[in-house]
Amino acid sequence: MDLQRIQIKIATDAPANINLDPFLEIFARWRMEKDHPAEWVDLADYAHMSRGPGIVLVGHRCNISFDLTNPGPGILYFAKKGLSGSLAERIAAAFHDCFELTSRLLAEKEFPANVHLRTDAIEIRLADRLQAPNNAATDQEVRPALRQVLDVLLGPSQYELTRQSDSGEAYGFSIQSKAPAPLDLLLERVTPTTRP
Repeated sequence: MDLQRIQIKIATDAPANINLDPFLEIFARWRMEKDHPAEWVDLADYAHMSRGPGIVLVGHRCNISFDLTNPGPGILYFAKKGLSGSLAERIAAAFHDCFELTSRLLAEKEFPANVHLRTDAIEIRLADRLQAPNNAATDQEVRPALRQVLDVLLGPSQYELTRQSDSGEAYGFSIQSKAPAPLDLLLERVTPTTRP
């Protein structure tokens, strides 16, 4: 499976009607970075849409956004290309890059001080229906690799997985951590030297 399109969303405690102007300002500045590995190319403002995609910074290799879609407001990372290695290595790399950009976003002075990350609630979706249709065959291949990563990231038996049951939706899981760790520790656990 040439898995490339991995979406990871980290929940926040932001209200559904949060003012998204700070994210527009941050991402507009990031978009000007010509040498970032993501190769930023566009900025999309969906702030007018209730429970919509929010503010999206689009890159050739990935997107990052403050997203308002279900299950609620959060930071959404979307890996699109450039992943290599085993399934576990690709998933770990996507988590690493998600945590790295999230950490940078949280450090921006415009980031709302009253919004906090909820590392106990993470969503992961494989957004390529051809490579990873939402069926039993995909689950048999991907779930062991995901568990391998999550055992390192969150600890064996320290999380619960709830699979997306609607076959019309992308294959993926809600991940509930029983002992949520701070973002910097999660990032440390999926650096290239500690990946499974």
